[in-house]
Amino acid sequence: MRQSHRFEIVSRSPPEEAKEREPLVQLCAFYVGPEEYAVDIMRVEEILPPHRPTPIRGAPLFIEGVIHLRGAIIPVVDLRKRLLGEESPTSGRKTRLLVCWLGRRRVAFCVDRVSEVVRLRRSEIKPAPALGAVGPVPFVVGVCGPPDRLKLLLDLKALLLTEAVRDTGRRVNE
Repeated sequence: MRQSHRFEIVSRSPPEEAKEREPLVQLCAFYVGPEEYAVDIMRVEEILPPHRPTPIRGAPLFIEGVIHLRGAIIPVVDLRKRLLGEESPTSGRKTRLLVCWLGRRRVAFCVDRVSEVVRLRRSEIKPAPALGAVGPVPFVVGVCGPPDRLKLLLDLKALLLTEAVRDTGRRVNE
């Protein structure tokens, strides 16, 4: 006797189909102190072990100095100082420099450690939280990840411009 197979056709709702067609976003996640942050991986050119920067007098405190990288002079920003206002402990084995593109310029960001590459749908990134009367933090553009491991999505350009505006009292043109 021959057995017949029945297949059930399951239709998906339009929102599910739209979500599947939505492109994936890739983020580079990293730690600064106890917090986990992320940036668009398309901005990250490379991840390097720390280099000893040459200090620049008069630069904001979070600018460690500059490094020479394959013929280019690149500023080094200590994200621990910039985000947490803390001195970085001496470079650990997991400390890394994220060399990122900001427009046509490259900047190296010193982070405590790189954790992972996150792939998710754009709709999975939630808007940045407003902080009462202060409003949203200008360089945090979103939040993503599971509830027990949220990552703050940073706008690196805004992170540097916000500091420049505060230091000089006016907007800096790029």
